[in-house]
Amino acid sequence: MLNEGYRMHKIIRIMTLMVLLLLCMLTLGASVQSVQDGYVEVHFIDVGQGDAIVIRSANHAVLIDGGNRNTTVLDYLSSLGVQKLDLVVGTHAHADHIGGLIPVLEQLSVHEVMDPAVVHTSKTFEDYLTVIDRKNIRFTVADTGLKRSYGDMLLHVLHPTQSAATDLNNSSIVIHLIYHKISFLFTGDAEQVSERAILERSGQNLASTILKVGHHGSSTSTSSEFLSQVRPEVAIFSVGEGNTYGHPHDLVIARLAAQHVDLYRTDMHGHIIIRTDGNTFMIEAQKDVEDAFPLYRIGINSADASQLKQIVHIDEVRARSLISLRPFTSLEDLARIPGIGPSRVRDIIQQGLAYVDVEED
Repeated sequence: MLNEGYRMHKIIRIMTLMVLLLLCMLTLGASVQSVQDGYVEVHFIDVGQGDAIVIRSANHAVLIDGGNRNTTVLDYLSSLGVQKLDLVVGTHAHADHIGGLIPVLEQLSVHEVMDPAVVHTSKTFEDYLTVIDRKNIRFTVADTGLKRSYGDMLLHVLHPTQSAATDLNNSSIVIHLIYHKISFLFTGDAEQVSERAILERSGQNLASTILKVGHHGSSTSTSSEFLSQVRPEVAIFSVGEGNTYGHPHDLVIARLAAQHVDLYRTDMHGHIIIRTDGNTFMIEAQKDVEDAFPLYRIGINSADASQLKQIVHIDEVRARSLISLRPFTSLEDLARIPGIGPSRVRDIIQQGLAYVDVEED
């Protein structure tokens, strides 16, 4: 009996140790995917020509857009260990923003969906609404001033107003995320029409540490006036490699560069992750593009003086002279500018920043 009791005690101890070991392994596995207390992560997922952004804290997760209709975003969320979303935002009804939300809504637990409620006739939009209805997910129509708090994270809707929400791009939900001293501005496909509306509304502080550039860097978005109020330190382009739209547009890139904004692009950097404790932030890119083609160029027939001054040997006086001598048909033609001779033209060409674009009206 003594030996039997001893063996039973030993078995229980071994089983207890195995359980403890299993719990430790599970805890360690979860910690790889979890966010440290006091930190927020913002993931700009490389979904090609589309948008998808995951916001995570230790206890909350939010998804803004999902790219085109495939499982890229669902798979990415699974790799993070995300099984539940507090909020899913479909900024507007275009397929490159809501298509990938459909498998997410089907497979994960979602507390709330926020949408501008501007109808689109596509099958993708119909299926998106169908899964929301079938799973009885709380549906909130976005409106200016709407707020959501998740711990110390505040999400503030800056656009649209329901009375102004008409066409799809300019119905895009624009969200200001504030986490202590660090802030993000997510703009969907909002164009300059929306930007002006946001600027005209009183009491909206647009200053943001990180800007998700509107409409994939289209020339219809990211006006100089808007940038002067946002004043970002970092700008993120969510854009597809080799896209046929010309995104991001050189003028938009030049405007940001003129304000000395650090530029990141999903077509070059892949997934981009920003981690912050609310005071400082760090950026992690999937791909190293240190030796890649320059992230921006300046069109000499359309750039303004502040942008032109980034070109080697072009100061304020020469920028004004360049503007007055337009159009230029080649970079060698810059030798018409007083003080720019053949050797300086060679320096400009070697810098790789200037190029000859079509003069814009």
